[in-house]
Amino acid sequence: MINFTLIDFNMSPMQIAGNILTLIGMSLFFISSFCKRKKDIILLQTGNHSISLIGECLLGQVSGAVQDGVSILRNIFILLNKNNKYWNIFFIVLGVVLGTIFNIVFQLDNPFLIGIGFLPVIASFQYSIIVLMPNIKVPFIKASMGFSCICWTIYGLFLKNYSMALTNSIILIATIISLIQYFISNRKGKKEIQEEVEEA
Repeated sequence: MINFTLIDFNMSPMQIAGNILTLIGMSLFFISSFCKRKKDIILLQTGNHSISLIGECLLGQVSGAVQDGVSILRNIFILLNKNNKYWNIFFIVLGVVLGTIFNIVFQLDNPFLIGIGFLPVIASFQYSIIVLMPNIKVPFIKASMGFSCICWTIYGLFLKNYSMALTNSIILIATIISLIQYFISNRKGKKEIQEEVEEA
């Protein structure tokens, strides 16, 4: 049984360092959203994954660190123009297999943490699948991103990565607002088209 506190201020120096590193990593991810060039976006996100991976290792977030490690490899392939749908599938499978193995092996003594450890695996898997689907609509991508944020937020809270929980909560709120705006805009557009048809 794990003793869970929503926010535990009694953290070790290693846990504090892990939170600081994750915050720096997520800041790079946030900055990447303002970049216009794909290469700059990938470079900043690779920096995010690299720094976050170290932070997660300090906090004992095994499966999260594995997902970031796989993302680094995938991004390197993208930067080298070696990425294609087959490599995408390979990295998705690699993330699930390694995430599962490391999660179970390193936390055999705590079944509860094994369950929590599957959240990053599920988050990365479902989002990667959604993005790979041809002609996938924007709402599904945003909904998938929102679900991913929920998984990472819960994961961060239980393993004292409050930086992860906070940043993913902010992204989740932004995603929900974006989804609402999308549906309002879409509905308004359909209404305008219908009015034009009726007037004609």
